[in-house]
Amino acid sequence: MQFARVEGVVLPQWQKYILVAIKELGIFAVPLFLFLAASYFAYAAQGKDFQGMVRLVPNTVKFILIPYILWSVLFYVVAFYLFGEKTDLVGYAKNLIIGYPNNFVPLLLFFTILAPLLVWLSRKSQTLIFLLFLVYQAFLVIILRPDLFGKVFPDWTNTLALPVIRLPLALWGIFYPLGIIYGLNSEKSRKLLNPLSLISLFITLCLFIISVTTQLGFTNFPIVEIIAPFFGVLWLTTLKREQIPFIHWFERLGKRSYGLYLINLILINLLLTAIIAIGSKNILIYQPVIVILVAAITLLLPLYWMEAIEKRSGRSFYKMIFG
Repeated sequence: MQFARVEGVVLPQWQKYILVAIKELGIFAVPLFLFLAASYFAYAAQGKDFQGMVRLVPNTVKFILIPYILWSVLFYVVAFYLFGEKTDLVGYAKNLIIGYPNNFVPLLLFFTILAPLLVWLSRKSQTLIFLLFLVYQAFLVIILRPDLFGKVFPDWTNTLALPVIRLPLALWGIFYPLGIIYGLNSEKSRKLLNPLSLISLFITLCLFIISVTTQLGFTNFPIVEIIAPFFGVLWLTTLKREQIPFIHWFERLGKRSYGLYLINLILINLLLTAIIAIGSKNILIYQPVIVILVAAITLLLPLYWMEAIEKRSGRSFYKMIFG
């Protein structure tokens, strides 16, 4: 839709509905990624004491940070040549620190460094950790969105919002701790959540519909974009592996998800620019078809490329490039 607006193309209303619904599916992406990343760490931490868990962190941070810097720099180059987007070296350094264009990465680094402590504390009191992050996320939402809740807290409480990651924490702060808790107690968690499967699915669908209608201007509940992924993740934990269609395909995607995230925006911008250059701007009136086509390419092409690189160059080289 952004490309259509820039090119001055007016989309039919029904296409806007489809495009907004597709876009809103993205609200589940980062929460699910953080949840799974935490679950994997909790699994790797099984049988380890605190010092053993700490030893897992440096390599994990390295394989997050190096690919992030590499692909972010490439994104800045692409943005410069395609859109004339530029700044000075200080500006680029600031972009990297705050997580532009992938603002979940600083949050992922924060939680990865904190993960041994989270696992250690969760072993002692899972409920306390869950409530701590849930309350802190709610607090951040309230102070960062006074348009939704008014001025609830005095001004000095703004200092309690962590710099750099305050917005990502407000959006997704609960999901990494939730993944740690689930990873430590997967069987117990499934037994607890399985009876609530249909309820959590129903709530997720209702909140997703409200999220779409809010984006279209029919309702005004922007807060549901933060709430819906929570119930969506809870529902996904109730599914058995054999119940998920195309499970092998999704497992392949999940294994490459961090690299796909980093490449995604670069490839989307290149593809849409190429489509407009080859055809004409009027091709954008078929934007739902273009979006589906671009989505397929940005998943399939990097996936096969990443698998080929890992097969040819080995896992260590792959992790340095894609994480």
